[in-house]
Amino acid sequence: MKIAYEDLQKMIELHNKFISGEKGGEKANLKGADLYGANLEGVNLKEVCLEGASLKRSILMNANLEGANLERANLKHAILVCARLNGACLKAACLTGVNLENADLRGANLLNADLENADLNGATYDNKTVWPDNFDPRAAGTKYINE
Repeated sequence: MKIAYEDLQKMIELHNKFISGEKGGEKANLKGADLYGANLEGVNLKEVCLEGASLKRSILMNANLEGANLERANLKHAILVCARLNGACLKAACLTGVNLENADLRGANLLNADLENADLNGATYDNKTVWPDNFDPRAAGTKYINE
């Protein structure tokens, strides 16, 4: 389902109210949404359901996606530089060619995610991060944080 930019902005506004506990807030549900090429730089999508969403070529620099459900989402060639993905579910997500430089992947679940040609330089992870089978995060340029 394609979402108009104005409608998306309204959903994000209501979601931010929800996250901060303000009256009138509503948790955003973007399951299966078509957000191809959307500019979501710096948005707060904490704990949002983006399961199966298309975020191909989207800009999510500095976005807060903590605890978000991105299972089976298509993020092909998306820009997630410095994004906060700690605790996010990225199981079976398409991360082909995605830019995750300096992203926070602590506690993220990337089981069966496709990381072909992904840029992970400087991304951080911890002992709770789940990687795809046979994936070497250190060889990909990530940094382990032991907290």
